[in-house]
Parts: sequence; structure tokens; C-alpha cells
Amino acid sequence: MGESGSLNAVDLSEWRALANRVLDAFADADRQAMPKIIGVSGSQGSGKSTFAGVLVEQLQMRGFAAAAVSLDDFYLTHADRQTLGATVHPLLSTRGVPGTHDTDWLRRAMATMRQPGGEAVTVRLPVFDKGADDRGGQHERAAQVLVLEGWCLGVRAQPEDLLRDPINALERDEDPQGIWRSWVNNQIRMDYEPLWRHIDYWVQLQPPGFEQVVMWRGQQEQQIEPMLRMDALALRRFIDHYERLTRWQWESSPLRPGLRVCLAKDHSVQSVDALTAD
Repeated sequence: MGESGSLNAVDLSEWRALANRVLDAFADADRQAMPKIIGVSGSQGSGKSTFAGVLVEQLQMRGFAAAAVSLDDFYLTHADRQTLGATVHPLLSTRGVPGTHDTDWLRRAMATMRQPGGEAVTVRLPVFDKGADDRGGQHERAAQVLVLEGWCLGVRAQPEDLLRDPINALERDEDPQGIWRSWVNNQIRMDYEPLWRHIDYWVQLQPPGFEQVVMWRGQQEQQIEPMLRMDALALRRFIDHYERLTRWQWESSPLRPGLRVCLAKDHSVQSVDALTAD
């Protein structure tokens, strides 16, 4: 699973209600009509990992075999990212942005879930060890429904003219010619956008602003043992890797069908918009 938000037990009641709202949308459908892949998208610290876990619990309570996996688990190996950093751009040695995931493995997992029928299938999933910053193995899960969560899940490529100007210190100082952000944008267009078509239903968690993302991610860091924590400067630089695409996702039209969930500063659910298919 990916990074969990700073949620307490009281908040889980709201997540359970939200999960039940997702499942109630399919209450009258037979098992073959249930979504095979549910995507949970949200910025760092938004609680997407926690919600994905709650959604799996609610699916299981209703008799479905369900599993959750984070897009983070599909990160490329440390060695592969070091190669990208040496051959394309140094910023690609840091995990996070599109282009640093094993999209071939994700494509295979999605194809497994797309098999016809409503029975559980065995899907092979990777495990990423963030402490070691490397792939930590793999495991198999039997599932009728796969809940996939990730901060850049559903992201779409930006128009080229929006890539011209840097939006933060990282882009200004470490990507002045826009090589990194242009390469990432091309990866989205070629390898990521086709994958999003295989997601049947979306839950998109949106915080009140980017300053809240910074705060929530800082709260996450405090949950890590002290020897492994980033200091304030390192954390801000790390968050800068994600800022462009996080903001772009908020500006983009939401993916359908699904729910857009606006969050308050205390992580409570402020509003929920049902998004029907186009």
C-alpha cells in the first residue's frame, strides 16, 4: 500500500460511508457487471491508501474477493531509475513522477483483471520497499475487484505551452531547460493515458489547496522513525517533484464514472459529486 494520510479513527466512519456509497451504485448489478478495477486518485497525504483499504473491507463484507494495490508498488527498481537519471535526466533517479513506474507490469495486472466473468482471478502484484528505495518482491492475490490507488492515477498530459515556465524552485534550478518535465509529459501520453481506460470507476480525492498537501505530507513524515525522516528542506524538494502534476489534475476535467470528493483541512469530507459516464 502507499503512504497513508494522517487520519484518525473518527475519520474512518466517513470513509466507510463513502465506500458504501461507491458500492451502492452497483447494488442492483450482477457480479459480472461489478467494476473490476476501481481507481482512487488523490494528492500526497489525502488519505487515498486508507480509503482504498476501507473500500476493500466493505467489498469483502459484501462477499467480494477484493485487493488493494498502490501505484507506488509499481515503481521501477533503484537500478533502473539510476539508469534513467544517468541517460535522460538526473531528477528521474527519484521515484514518483510518471516514467518511474513499471507500466508493463501494471498493464499485465490490469489485463488479468479484465478477464470475462465475475469470478476471482489470480493477479501478480509487485511490492516496493520505500525504506530500501527498491522493489521488495512480489505476491499473488485472488480478486474479483482490484482497488488501485495513487497520487498521479488518472493524470493526463499537459499542452506543450504549459511546460515552458517552471512552477517551483526544483524546476527552476534543476530543470531549467524543461527536459525532465517534457520527458515525463511524453510518458504520460504514451504509457499512462492508455492504462486509465481500463479503470471502471473513479474516486478522486481533492484537498482544499496545495498548501494543505505540503502540511499533510509533513504530518506523514512525522510518523516515520526519526532516523529515516527528511528534514524540512529535503521534504520540500521532494514535494516539488509532484507539484506540477498535482495542480494539473485539479485543473483537468474529472474522470468518469465515479465520485469527486472535496476534502476540508481536517480531512473531513466537505462534498461529494457523482460523475456519470459521458
